[in-house]
Amino acid sequence: MLVIDEYRTDPNETWLRLIVKTEGSYGVRYLIDNGSGDSLDVMFTDKMILIKGFDHESSLSQFATDEWNQDIIDGFYKGLDVKYQNLYSEEQKDETTFFIWYDDQEHQNTYQDQDGGEWLLSYFFDSFEKFHEFVTDYYSITVDEDLLRKLYNQGQLSEVELEQLIRTS
Repeated sequence: MLVIDEYRTDPNETWLRLIVKTEGSYGVRYLIDNGSGDSLDVMFTDKMILIKGFDHESSLSQFATDEWNQDIIDGFYKGLDVKYQNLYSEEQKDETTFFIWYDDQEHQNTYQDQDGGEWLLSYFFDSFEKFHEFVTDYYSITVDEDLLRKLYNQGQLSEVELEQLIRTS
């Protein structure tokens, strides 16, 4: 998705991107922001994977409540080493409706069994067919399916292949 998003988006209009990749001392971070108030933030660090989601329509969004409940937000991060909690600003933590981390096992603290927007995890496509459907619908393009399958399976294409993939639209 990142490859297509970067190719299709004018470098001067980064605010239009669906996904942004950054690298820092912590590792690699991918931020998916659908422009509608929902985001999925995935960080790959030296020892773990951190996944933070924010669904602005979730009942767990503190911005949609009459009374702010910091305990809900803090609860998502309970048990996570402070070193990794500090990778997020307070503002970023406030924009949390679910949080998952993986070290050697999966950890997730939920609040009263409520869905905090885990539907955002659907951006992780578990099949080529779902990836193909998303790419063609979201970007309104027709693609070379063989090249798109190669991108799905290998995560990259040469510059020439990328042009061939998109040029078919």
